[in-house]
Amino acid sequence: MEEEKSFKDLVKNLFKSYRLGDKYDEIGVINSWEQIAGRMIAQKTTKIFIQNKILYLTLSSAPLKAELRYHKLVLIEKVNKFAGKELIKDINFY
Repeated sequence: MEEEKSFKDLVKNLFKSYRLGDKYDEIGVINSWEQIAGRMIAQKTTKIFIQNKILYLTLSSAPLKAELRYHKLVLIEKVNKFAGKELIKDINFY
């Protein structure tokens, strides 16, 4: 009898078969941004996307943007830990 798989596993395998596995993980990070960064940061984030292993964040608060620049390495580590692999290498703030 064939092993039952969840819909999530089927979609993930489909993305991997088309070599889009990273895109699946990127979408997961974007959709879980509040869980990764916290509610306050998520509320001040107006735009977020990942391209070429760089996370691009547009923030509506200049002081928060300055503070996050100092904690960039911690944020990169949090994102990669959530993804379970090195998904991003850098963050650009706007």
